[in-house]
Amino acid sequence: MVLSFGHRFPTAIKQIKRCNVLVIGSTGAGKSTLISSMLNFPISDSVTNSISNPPYQKPGLPIAIYDTPGLENNKKQQDRVKDQIAKFIKQQKYKEPEDQIHAIWYCVNSQVTRETLIDRRWISSIAKELPVIAVITRASGVEKSWLEPFLRGISEIKKVIPVMAVREKTPHYDIKPYGLDSLLFGTEHLLEEIAKKAILNAMKSKADKSFGLCIDGCAKVLTARLLPVPMMQTPLVATLQSWMLADISKTFGYNFDGKLLSELCAVIGTTGIEVELAQILNNLPGVNYDNIQTVHDVLSQFGVMLNGMTDALPFKDQLIDLLPGLDNFNPVSGFPIFRCIAAVTTALCTGFLALAYIEAMKIYKQAEYEGEPLPDIKETLKYLVQQWMEAIKIGFGIGSIPAFAN
Repeated sequence: MVLSFGHRFPTAIKQIKRCNVLVIGSTGAGKSTLISSMLNFPISDSVTNSISNPPYQKPGLPIAIYDTPGLENNKKQQDRVKDQIAKFIKQQKYKEPEDQIHAIWYCVNSQVTRETLIDRRWISSIAKELPVIAVITRASGVEKSWLEPFLRGISEIKKVIPVMAVREKTPHYDIKPYGLDSLLFGTEHLLEEIAKKAILNAMKSKADKSFGLCIDGCAKVLTARLLPVPMMQTPLVATLQSWMLADISKTFGYNFDGKLLSELCAVIGTTGIEVELAQILNNLPGVNYDNIQTVHDVLSQFGVMLNGMTDALPFKDQLIDLLPGLDNFNPVSGFPIFRCIAAVTTALCTGFLALAYIEAMKIYKQAEYEGEPLPDIKETLKYLVQQWMEAIKIGFGIGSIPAFAN
């Protein structure tokens, strides 16, 4: 039998390069036989003690199959294997799209006679992470009495596909192999969903790592801005911001030259955000500036104001999460705000720049993953910063924002 995969969805398969499938099921469910028949080469029937890594592959078939230890009747062993599978899925989840696990083939032997032998709760929990296809192995027709309808009744399962992986001949029947092409066809029709989710997972991982760089960059800028030598502050801040954007770029897989990074850092200055932000910090509702207000007081109230603003505010949650990083910066948190409001303002502007840049990188990276033309990164960043400024100025009742300088 000549099997094919991916031809109906060439764009999706190009984005993930191959579809990675994890095969799970009870001991004796026919996992190894299924894989061996699918890829047309022998696989040992001995007990699998760990997840096969690297996976099994066949030249010309863009699908990779991971075998897993079988679930035995022993609850302790079952829990150990389930934990191993969950950790593996999580470990792969935020890697590059081609390295993630994309789908599950859950093998159930057609001879199963009781519902209690099917761990419905576990399968439903896995289906929250990955699309699950139930594969009824050794399907001789007996499964139609109850097993197939039962599996189809589990809403989290995407498809139920009966398969006879190898010819089975008994005194009562002689069934030739069938269903492998249907299994590939059913999996193939999930490719667009799979590719979209894999790209989102990869970008989330890169954005999460970049957020740590954002907090670190803000703290360093805050330190530089408090230096007792004013003439050193501006060039050092510019250098630190450029290094921060360079590190974020590398997290997304890019090495932009210093000239472009400097131009990207300058984008924030074209908005007038630093002046407006200083005004906001100096006039926060709920802060009594007749008393000595600390950086902690002002940042806390700024966070309250942000939290109460519309969810339409771009990267609102990240902005709120950024504030504790500055608030917990011990050399500054207890300072009177009038002594370091300029330093805090610059640090917050650095955070806004970084968060907008992370969003720009996500747009840029998604275009690369999807094979689309790469956008102009500088123009994308400008748009995102302007969008954020419009939203926050409206939220704080400051009015309209001036246009960007050319």
